[in-house]
Amino acid sequence: MKTVEITPELKWDEVLQQAKDEDVVLTRQGHAVAMLSDFDDEDVYWYQRERHPEFVASISKARLQVTAGETTSHQDVRKQLGIQ
Repeated sequence: MKTVEITPELKWDEVLQQAKDEDVVLTRQGHAVAMLSDFDDEDVYWYQRERHPEFVASISKARLQVTAGETTSHQDVRKQLGIQ
């Protein structure tokens, strides 16, 4: 991971090129403000899906179910499906 200070002289084309090889943390006055990472169209698709409110809510609900013990074991699923 590389760290780059944001300045008026910063050459963005060079920073973007570096981000293809490794993550680049952008800093302002020594504090991290953003990170650049190599990303393609498929990454954008999954990024959006993983942050969709319905998906986030389903994960929260699942965590509560696990905490409450409202789960089915792998062994029980196999029995229900008739798999030995």
